Amino acid sequence: MEPLPAALLTVAAIAAVVDWAAVWSDSPRARAVERVAKPAVLLALLAAVLAWPAGAGAGADVRPWLVAALAASLAGDVLLLPPGRFVGGLVAFLLAHLAYLGAFAQLPGMVPWLVVGLAMAVLLAVTVGRVLVTAAHRTGLGVPVAVYLAAIMAMAVAATRTGLPAAILGAWLFVASDSMLGWGRFRAPAAGSDRGARGLRVAVIVTYHLGQLLLVAALVG
Repeated sequence: MEPLPAALLTVAAIAAVVDWAAVWSDSPRARAVERVAKPAVLLALLAAVLAWPAGAGAGADVRPWLVAALAASLAGDVLLLPPGRFVGGLVAFLLAHLAYLGAFAQLPGMVPWLVVGLAMAVLLAVTVGRVLVTAAHRTGLGVPVAVYLAAIMAMAVAATRTGLPAAILGAWLFVASDSMLGWGRFRAPAAGSDRGARGLRVAVIVTYHLGQLLLVAALVG
């Protein structure tokens, strides 16, 4: 790997760990750190992709889609920083998943892995997805949440179809992160102890960052 992309990926990893610690601490000072560290992760990943040698990785067809996905994710991260603009963040990440879907659609796939992805998506839709959409409907967000879930699961199916381990794991970690985020917001917004709530937030951000890193690795590595 070239030195500049490697250095930027290292910066992204360090910023992610700092962000995880800030989320767990949840003090006023930690929240100020989070406002810097969280977008820094996506900024570093985006810069790493832009600095990647043009002849390396998946090629010119995928790179613009990946840049769009990371840019939309960065916008979503900023919009969801406390106190958070949920609908704006939802739209930004919807665009990110559509861009990732476009990227994975450029790659060759295998029918057995497509079947696996579809089976996982259906299972998630009839279990966690159904519960989240029903809960979101009570807040007037049932349709947007349903559309969002359809988009992220389509992205995960497209990633699974490639058979690339990093793509599969990254996509489903992203799904897990958003499922936990939705569960905490719509299904159990006030349940559990403060420690449990912070634990859920940490689980959301750790799976999110690992998912993003693995998706980048799958598409440019």
